Amino acid sequence: MARVKPKRHGIHIDMTPMSDLAWLLLTFFILTTQFKPKETVTIDPPSSVSQIKLKDHGMMKISVTQDGKYYFSMDEDKYKIPLLEAMGDKYKIQFSDKEKQEFKNISDFGVPVQQLKEYLALSESQRERVQIPGIPGDSINPQIVDWVFEARQVVKKVGDSIDLGIKGDMKTQYPMFKNLLARLQEKSMNKFQLITSSESKPE
Repeated sequence: MARVKPKRHGIHIDMTPMSDLAWLLLTFFILTTQFKPKETVTIDPPSSVSQIKLKDHGMMKISVTQDGKYYFSMDEDKYKIPLLEAMGDKYKIQFSDKEKQEFKNISDFGVPVQQLKEYLALSESQRERVQIPGIPGDSINPQIVDWVFEARQVVKKVGDSIDLGIKGDMKTQYPMFKNLLARLQEKSMNKFQLITSSESKPE
């Protein structure tokens, strides 16, 4: 007697839940992703074999360009407005709410605090074309150190901490670093990290 073969049924997998999940994840990432603002200055740092990695958050940075100009940046947006207000109080400059919000949106800047209002009034494209003088950092007018000092005071008030990183271009002249370190030491700020590009460890 011939054997009766069972009828084959095609395998059906319902992809609808997986498709819904993929779209939900895509929507979540689109709505929650925050793009890092474009930096106004390009620094080509020297390389090193250091294995110490910078923190993803809780950092402020001084950038030193190859022509010796100082720029300041901070990655913690929540402290930017209090910092601007503290610097405004120190230098007797009143910033508007619009200027404070614009300051919060920029990634870095390199102008004296007295020119900051005019700088914030520029569009992003105008800022790319304007001549940037750099933040003063000499012994008579050490504004770059004031930004660091006031930032630490602002963060300290809420029981938080913030680290300082210094990123210099490989073509920056040593006296600019020496001057910056001297100004920091005058404020008893001796702890910072030098930011370099990663280099493979020699075998």
